[in-house]
Amino acid sequence: MNATGKIALVAAGGGVIVYLVASKLSRMKTNLIVTPVVTVSSFGLTGLVLRADVSIKNPSTGSFKMRFPFVSLYYKGTLLGSSNLVSQDISVDAFGEANIQKILIEIPISGVLNVASGLIDAIQNKLPVKITIKVSTLIDLGFTKVNYDDIQEISLKS
Repeated sequence: MNATGKIALVAAGGGVIVYLVASKLSRMKTNLIVTPVVTVSSFGLTGLVLRADVSIKNPSTGSFKMRFPFVSLYYKGTLLGSSNLVSQDISVDAFGEANIQKILIEIPISGVLNVASGLIDAIQNKLPVKITIKVSTLIDLGFTKVNYDDIQEISLKS
């Protein structure tokens, strides 16, 4: 086999490996189950504090590490607030689960008043409020790192 044939063979082998890794990564991302719960932690003259608890289930055979999730909350398409960035890795075993609790999102009263007065009325009257939660993290598979976002509409619990 000449040099050109060897190069073509190595390139084809590399392409197959990249394809297999990408398809495994794609399956893992689509298999993750993210279950967020957002509750009102406190509401007063200084503002609103929401608490997010996030469960991330891994129903696949591969284990991984992920960064502490960054949570953003939206009401009727407008950003209410987001969590602080936390530089912490969380290990998730194969067929395992990570439960991240007490992610606090502080919204100053000016932000609540500017975004939606209907939100305040619903919270005070303990009515259901639909909000959108975006959970973002970085998944580290050891050989590559991938951004992961999960967006869901949920009911805010009083």
